[in-house]
Amino acid sequence: MITNSKNVPNFDLETKKVKKLMQTENKDEMREKILEAALKRFTHYGAAKTTMNEIADDLHCSKASLYYYFPDKNAMHLAALEKIGEAYFQEMEKESRHVKSASKALQRIIEIREVFVKKFCRLEIFKLMRNGSDLLQEEMIKAKKREVALHAAIIKAGVAAGEFKVKHIDQTAELLVQCMMGLRFSVPDHVRQDMELDDELFAKVIEKQKQLLEIFIKGIKA
Repeated sequence: MITNSKNVPNFDLETKKVKKLMQTENKDEMREKILEAALKRFTHYGAAKTTMNEIADDLHCSKASLYYYFPDKNAMHLAALEKIGEAYFQEMEKESRHVKSASKALQRIIEIREVFVKKFCRLEIFKLMRNGSDLLQEEMIKAKKREVALHAAIIKAGVAAGEFKVKHIDQTAELLVQCMMGLRFSVPDHVRQDMELDDELFAKVIEKQKQLLEIFIKGIKA
């Protein structure tokens, strides 16, 4: 009996594909473990005071293993920021997708921001920016656009529900985000060299953002 070779599976090829898939999954899993360990250190001690040796010790692996996944600590620091940033935006985007009250959703965005900044304030994002990370600058631009988009989605939902009266939704959302960002730098009497805020100053910024939002909402109420 003659068998059509086209219909016979190539078991060697399939085995190689499975092995490659498993290696990829294991690699991704290890990368996540490294980032989790790094985040624990960064959020407790600060990124500057954390060494690659300490992260390796926490994971019971060699420092060389870390360099397999990240070329240096700055790269790991940036990856940790991206991981937290994604979690932050996913939390906010939940609010933009399930809007019952647009006013409350906008207030909730500030609350989410407050929780994340308090928890991850030691990640030293401005240190990376000062080091001239082009990739971080690109990510910051993307983050701003993403934040404007989710604010626009909430305002649009408010308009659709008759809660808000806004003609130019995207422009209004952009203005709100820019105002919120501006308070981050204008509330302190002077900006520290590292551009970080202590707990007291951060509380003032959040309070001012809440006050600004209250005025903003009154201005766009239908």
